[in-house]
Order: sequence, then C-alpha cells, then structure tokens
Amino acid sequence: MADAGFFKGTSADQDRRFSDKEMKLLKSMKFPPEFDKKVDLKKVNLNVIRPWIAKKVTELVGFEDEVVVEYAMGLLDDPNHTTPDPKKMQINLTGFLTASTPSFMNALWSLLLEAQEHPAGVPQTFVEEKKEEMRKAREGDVRAIGERDRRVRLDEIRDQERGERAGRGRGRGRGRGRGGFEGGGRGRDNGWGGRGGGSISQSTTSSQAFPVSKLSI
Repeated sequence: MADAGFFKGTSADQDRRFSDKEMKLLKSMKFPPEFDKKVDLKKVNLNVIRPWIAKKVTELVGFEDEVVVEYAMGLLDDPNHTTPDPKKMQINLTGFLTASTPSFMNALWSLLLEAQEHPAGVPQTFVEEKKEEMRKAREGDVRAIGERDRRVRLDEIRDQERGERAGRGRGRGRGRGRGGFEGGGRGRDNGWGGRGGGSISQSTTSSQAFPVSKLSI
C-alpha cells in the first residue's frame, strides 16, 4: 500500500526511493525545448485533456488502459503541484508507455501550453479540429440536401413523362369504333346495302344507271 500514494500522482520528490534514480535520469536524458516552458494548470480545462489522453494511450498500448489514463491524470490534477514538471512526468510514465513516452509527452505538453493561452483553457488545436469537423458536417448536409432535391426533380420528371404518355394513348383512341375507317365497324351503304335481305349486284346497278326504255328506242 505504500506505493498507492505515489501511483495516484504523488511526485517523486515525496518518495525517496525514486529521487536518486530520477535525478540520474534527468541528467542523462535529453528533452525538447518546450519542456522548459511552464504550464499553469489552473488555466487549463483538464476535462478536454482527459479524452485526448485516453485516446492516445489506446493508440500507443493497443487497448484501453484506464490505469495508465488515471495515473497520467493524477500527475496533472494535483492541487499541490499546479505547475508540473514535464521531464519528471516523462520519467514516471516511461514504465507504462516505454519507447512511446517521449512522443506522448511532447504532444501532451504542447496541448497544455496552448490551453493555458486560451480564454476557455482549451488547446487551439482542439478548436481548429472542431471547426473542421463542423465544416465537413455542413458540407455533408449540403450534399444530402442536394441529393434529396435531385431525386425530387427526377420523380417530378418521371411523373410528367408518364402523364404525357397516358395523354397520347387516349388521343389515339379517338375517331375509332362504329362507323370509323380504322376499326371493324359496319361501313355505310348509302341506303342500298342489306335491304330486302340481299346485296346489290353489278347488273342491277347498271340497269339502274341506264333504264331499259331508253335503250330500246
């Protein structure tokens, strides 16, 4: 249980078992120049930093590790040390993140430096990422609306074409039927055909045209 306090975020200065080893590591290791800049965590919104740490740890170790996330947050969220030492943080995290620790701490410290300069304590990187996310969302909405309008126009065109075809079909049927020339109706006989139960022969027609009394004279 003696290690529990250290695990929850107690600095190495408060545990002499680590102080000598820590000092040797600090002298032997090289750190980026950004680590020389101080961060006042009272100006940082740690609520937006925690999700980033969780995501980054998952990327580095290959799975969700709440133990490492809680430990890293404990090193930051310490009311007795509102200006943490990034060099000591890197040493303390090396046992968990091994060779990935320097890149993790470099990215984390850069975000903390940005956050303390922002009025809301949010890294400018997060602000820009959110703007880009909103821009892409708006573009997606515009594309969706455009696709919806295109489909509506296509449906209107199809409905119009179906209506026009139906109208042309009704127009072709006019004039056909009884008495027409295109249908199968009975033709007109001018009053001669079909009377008396028979048809008019050619000879009868000729005699009607030239009366017999006229020919005998």
